[in-house]
This record gives sequence, C-alpha cells and structure tokens, in this order.
Amino acid sequence: MKRTAAVAWVAGLILLAGVLAIAASSAIEGRWKWTTETPDSGPTEWTAIFKVQDGKLTGTAEGEPGQFEFKNLKMNGAILTGGIEVEGDTYTFEVKLTGNTLEGTWKLDSMSGSIKGVRESSE
Repeated sequence: MKRTAAVAWVAGLILLAGVLAIAASSAIEGRWKWTTETPDSGPTEWTAIFKVQDGKLTGTAEGEPGQFEFKNLKMNGAILTGGIEVEGDTYTFEVKLTGNTLEGTWKLDSMSGSIKGVRESSE
C-alpha cells in the first residue's frame, strides 16, 4: 500500500514538473526584438519568434545575416538558454526574462557580447 502511494506521489511530481516547464516556456512565447553587441563591432538587430509546439520550445531568428532556427532551447525559471548556427559557427546564449524584456550574453569560443530585447506588442 505504501509503495502504491509513493509511486502515485512521484508520478504526480513528474507531471507537475512537466506542467511547470511548459508554463515557463510559454512565458517567452511571442515576437521579440533583440539587439546583439560585440566588443569589436556595432549592434546587430534581430527579430526572434518563440513558440511552444507539442510541449517543446522552438524558435527562429532573423537578422542581417539571414534567418536561422534556434537549437536546444531551454527555459529554467526565467532563464532561457540555447544556440544558433550562423555561417557555420554555433553561438550559445543565456538571457534572463523579466516581464517583457530580456537581457543576457552570447558566446562563440573566446568571443562574447551582450543581448538585450523587448517583446513586441501584439496590437
């Protein structure tokens, strides 16, 4: 009897964790304007679109070098991490979501820079 209760309790926790992960991911859903900066060049403007499809966070980015799909997107609370391949190089990033703004960094090997963004209004 105790084992059945324990199994039910663990299954409930797993379900709750899944629901919370989807809820966290949906916080980033929408269209965002991002600006990335590097130490040696000016800012680059991007439009990023995030969606939750079949329980999985997906997204695309469009900017000066073209349109690209985000890879390995993960939301952990208010922190979004992922990567993007641009012209054969895989950049990784970590940003913190605060309401309708985000801020963080990107990295490629020993290079890094900042990211700032704002959610576009749906009106």
